[in-house]
Amino acid sequence: MAIDSPPPARIDRALVLVAHGTDNPSGRATVTWLRHRVAEELPTAQVFDAYVDVQRPTLDEVVDSLVRQGIPTVIVPALLSTGFHVEVDIARAVGRSELVTATLPLGPHPILAEILATRLGEAGVIPEQPVVLAAAGSSRASGVAAVRRQAELLSALRRGPVTAAFISAARPTVDEALAAAGSATPGDVTEPAVAAYLLGHGVFHDRLRDRSAVVSEPLGADRRLADVVVARFRAAVAQAD
Repeated sequence: MAIDSPPPARIDRALVLVAHGTDNPSGRATVTWLRHRVAEELPTAQVFDAYVDVQRPTLDEVVDSLVRQGIPTVIVPALLSTGFHVEVDIARAVGRSELVTATLPLGPHPILAEILATRLGEAGVIPEQPVVLAAAGSSRASGVAAVRRQAELLSALRRGPVTAAFISAARPTVDEALAAAGSATPGDVTEPAVAAYLLGHGVFHDRLRDRSAVVSEPLGADRRLADVVVARFRAAVAQAD
């Protein structure tokens, strides 16, 4: 006797995973992987990707379409700290309709510290080695504070010191932090390394690799990153309900 297939899951909400955007194919693939992984974990949600720069669809395009359809929508920033895109672009999208809410960005978060520690280990960085946590940077104090908090979370997992630094828009710069970490390092201790606090490959990671220091890979396609997205979404839905 034929077995009836189960009815399709009821779609009751949309999740918009909004990233910065990049021309780098590997960086784009990271966001695509993340969207697919999150969709697997949330079968009753429609999961979309959107971007605040470089790529399409834009955040406004996706949100406007969902609002026209009357679909309750949760924006989850695939961004690693607060800053202009969270406080302006995403806030503007939320203000378009009562159907739209937004979660905190992915960082700072203890799970991101775990992923960063994994990437450092993969790059051959030892626990005692000084590390510069290199973030994209923000002109907003809230963004700088968030990166410093992530550095503290990473420091808790390591024996060597961790310093927050910025590729653009804020100080200390990565070069300044590397110089300071190196001058504070006794001669018998390994030179400082760079932890790339970036979602995926792109222009910022390319800039980091111009240095002689060891540079870790970005967070990348890691299941733990998807877990943070799912947790952010579920918390927002529980609060709304």
